[in-house]
Amino acid sequence: MTAVNNQRRVAFVTGAGRGIGRAIARMLAEEGYDIALLARSAGELSQTARECEALGARALPISSDITDPVQLDQAIEQCVRDLGSLHVLVNNAGAFHWGSADTADPDAWDHLIDLNLKSSMRATRLALPHILAGEEGGAVLFIASMAGRIAFGMNAAYVASKHGIVGFAGSVFQDVRERGIKVCAICPGLVETSITDDIGADLAKMIQPEDVAEAARYMLRTPSHVCPTEIILQPQRAPWEK
Repeated sequence: MTAVNNQRRVAFVTGAGRGIGRAIARMLAEEGYDIALLARSAGELSQTARECEALGARALPISSDITDPVQLDQAIEQCVRDLGSLHVLVNNAGAFHWGSADTADPDAWDHLIDLNLKSSMRATRLALPHILAGEEGGAVLFIASMAGRIAFGMNAAYVASKHGIVGFAGSVFQDVRERGIKVCAICPGLVETSITDDIGADLAKMIQPEDVAEAARYMLRTPSHVCPTEIILQPQRAPWEK
């Protein structure tokens, strides 16, 4: 990693090892950000870091468990210490699993809620004081889901977690809007990632991670007097239709 340049803006991206997180990290590098990258897989993080550095960014890979409050606190502090500041938080880390409400494992529900919802809430709480300490133009971005707008069977905990993310994002916006901080929940339909590659849908019709990154780019580029608080992305053609 190269020497600190305090003129550049800094972003912190969770779930940055692959998929949507990697695509957003690359977009942020293109937009001139230096980026702290958080995920559990050191190997995947290293690849994301190399791709961001090839685009001119300083990349700080942090292999950490976001559901551990101590590790998450340390990761945010490492970002600020090593990259010099924090302007944008991208809450992307998450998981998905199938299960009927009458047969699901409650412990698995707890883990999913911890990962998909509570870790994003905690990361936001830890990051906001740093974001608010800077000039206007900071942002908090949540990768939610269409499951945060409507309900689907066989994944009750996932639906609950994404509904929670959409509601939490809306409340955070109300808390910080007068201080110039943008807050947005992006709600994509089926995205082609490792989570969806074996569910039986047509991969060619799915949203691509880069499409979600472009929605994030749009949010960051909006003028200071407007904030897209929610962006819904749907596949043009239904992936379940053969």
